[in-house]
Amino acid sequence: MALKKIEHAAPKKQIMTLDELEAFVRDARSTGAAGSEEILASVSWGGKLQSIAVEVEMAPADRPSLDKQP
Repeated sequence: MALKKIEHAAPKKQIMTLDELEAFVRDARSTGAAGSEEILASVSWGGKLQSIAVEVEMAPADRPSLDKQP
């Protein structure tokens, strides 16, 4: 399966807000994230969230397969 990276970041020199975090979670869930994926994040020196990302496994597209099926 292919991986799709979902990434959200605050504008330059700003930090992420709760609304932006919520939008990231909605985006990841709608793409197929199950909730057990590892999250990658970058934080400021003060510990504030600047960007967040997750890689989600994408299901194969619904198309006919060339594999022979029994």
